[in-house]
Amino acid sequence: MTLWWLTVQSVLSRPRSWVVGLLAAGAAALLTPGLSLVRTIHEGTRRSLIESGAGDLQVHAAASTGVPQVVVGPGGVPDLVPIPDYATVESRLRALPGVREVVPLELGMGATFRGNVLDEKLAVLREAAREPASPERDARLRRLGEDLRLTLQRVARDAEGRGAAFVEETAFADDRAVLREATTPAFWERLTQDPTGVLEVLENRVARQAGEGEELVVDYLGTDIARFARAFPRFELVSGQLPPPGTRGLVMGHAAYEQNFKLPMAARLEELRRERERGATLAEDEGLRTLVERNVAEVPDLVARLDVERATALQATLARLLGETGTLEALLARFLTLDDGNFEARYRQFQEELAPHLPLYRLRPGDTMALRNSLERGATVPVRLWGTFRFRGLGGDDGRVNMMSVVDLVSARLLSGRPTEAQTAEARNLLESFGMDEDLLGPPASLDSFQPVAIVDAEAGTEHGSAPQFEKALALPDTFPEEEVSGGSVLQAAVVLEPGTSPEDIASRIAALPGGAVLATVGWQEAGGMLGGLAGVAQLVLMLVALLLSFFVALVASGTLLLLARERVAEVGTLRAVGMQRREVFASLLLEGLLLGGLGSLLGAALGAGLMRLGMGEGVTVTDGSLQFFLGGPVLRPELAWSGAGVVVLGVTLVVAAAALVPAWRGSAVAPVAAMRKGEG
Repeated sequence: MTLWWLTVQSVLSRPRSWVVGLLAAGAAALLTPGLSLVRTIHEGTRRSLIESGAGDLQVHAAASTGVPQVVVGPGGVPDLVPIPDYATVESRLRALPGVREVVPLELGMGATFRGNVLDEKLAVLREAAREPASPERDARLRRLGEDLRLTLQRVARDAEGRGAAFVEETAFADDRAVLREATTPAFWERLTQDPTGVLEVLENRVARQAGEGEELVVDYLGTDIARFARAFPRFELVSGQLPPPGTRGLVMGHAAYEQNFKLPMAARLEELRRERERGATLAEDEGLRTLVERNVAEVPDLVARLDVERATALQATLARLLGETGTLEALLARFLTLDDGNFEARYRQFQEELAPHLPLYRLRPGDTMALRNSLERGATVPVRLWGTFRFRGLGGDDGRVNMMSVVDLVSARLLSGRPTEAQTAEARNLLESFGMDEDLLGPPASLDSFQPVAIVDAEAGTEHGSAPQFEKALALPDTFPEEEVSGGSVLQAAVVLEPGTSPEDIASRIAALPGGAVLATVGWQEAGGMLGGLAGVAQLVLMLVALLLSFFVALVASGTLLLLARERVAEVGTLRAVGMQRREVFASLLLEGLLLGGLGSLLGAALGAGLMRLGMGEGVTVTDGSLQFFLGGPVLRPELAWSGAGVVVLGVTLVVAAAALVPAWRGSAVAPVAAMRKGEG
């Protein structure tokens, strides 16, 4: 008690020592909300990943060299091998207490093409050709045909230029001849009598010579789509519908749909609107002005894609809105020359009056897209687009996680080049019928790799005849048996747990399952790949800041206490002369550091918590899509954890106490006689 009384008296009588307490308070005031923010980021990222595909655990084959992920990262798709006997594994996983759902998954990188300058015009011509025969229909066909013939003249000039620069094969030379014929009026005289025949020539022999257009990336998760939508509560259907059970198809991430499959001009206008809502202006932001310039530069390309009917209607609308006449190209460029004064009005006019005359989307729900996996040896797979979805509260149309699409697991296997169970069984039956070894059965290089061969009669030594002629499939089947999902190969599975269930406990139970040695599990952070790693980076950054701050506090506190210890030499000598031991003097000086550090850190933690509550209130709205993902939603609500505040107080107090060790040791080491003599001097 005497030591504590002396310590308190010393602190009160020396205001300069309060600097140490203020340092401790400042450090605690910064670290308390900082720790809460890092905890919020960690918890938000955890919720975002668990509720958008990762689940609490990811199960995969232990023989895999890669780690299962649910978002394509810089390293691409992880190298995984199929889980042995997945159907049995899934049933055992579902039987574990605390497991709510098991969802099979397969991550992949797909690609498709935006299409060329002829696609929209051919689509309109095809629609007109399906109308019942009438003079009005024939007049429309002739008008559309003449417009398309003029477009083909430009395509023919480009094709002739490529043919002159490169040696072309005979098949390409034949297509060039068909293209040249399609530019003549005689070719189009048959359009009203045989529109289907003319369209067949245009689509099969002519359209491909205009190129496939820009390649678009479609990152996807192969899964049981209906089960995926039920298991992850953030899943939200935006347009269209989910594929019926047992039906092949794809539901696209709405961000990918808006950014990649929307008319680029319209997509940039949406980006401009979002940035302006965040406070940016065209006058001050060069990046926004660049978007406007790109829209104006792409006007000729857009005009070339429009059929004559749309072009005429669009030109009339622009002339009315702008109050002037001119060519479509000039009017559209004038309309798209935007500034802060006219943006809102013209954005509204674009959506309400121009968009109906434009090919706003390359694909719409119900259309079929040709999807391929450029990293694998699988074939190009036609997949129907059933709709679009987003993960609610995780970034909207500019969030990275909403770029991911989901495709049925059967189509995902086809894209990766792995045969389905039905294909494997058919191949096995063929090998058995030919008397060939089943070991020769392997994954085919493509869906049409099986070719009929001649069968030779070994006894007669003559050809027995040609092999059976199998009926050629015109398209992949749109449906499949539902047991094909779990019965086929599965690379990874998300395990979703009931609230309160320990992932570590379930992971240990999975390892103890019969055959569990062939399985491995990872948590949400590893499955999140780069996104999950950023939560760890935030923790590392806070740790580095805390270390730097602690070093600064320790350095200043040590210097201040050392200076105060020198000023107290006479006092120390007197205390030693009246019988106080050196260890008691050391303890008194050390307690001074503890008192200053403890009180300062308590006040700082309280100040930091108060400022956080006052500044955050009910939460801060977050508009940036990336931040929404890491914070778990569109509102930032850092929660103060008293355990975290206690850690901050204890940590800062120990830092100050450690800084007081050297001053206390040196201050207590002075001999009584020398100290008293110095005091007299």
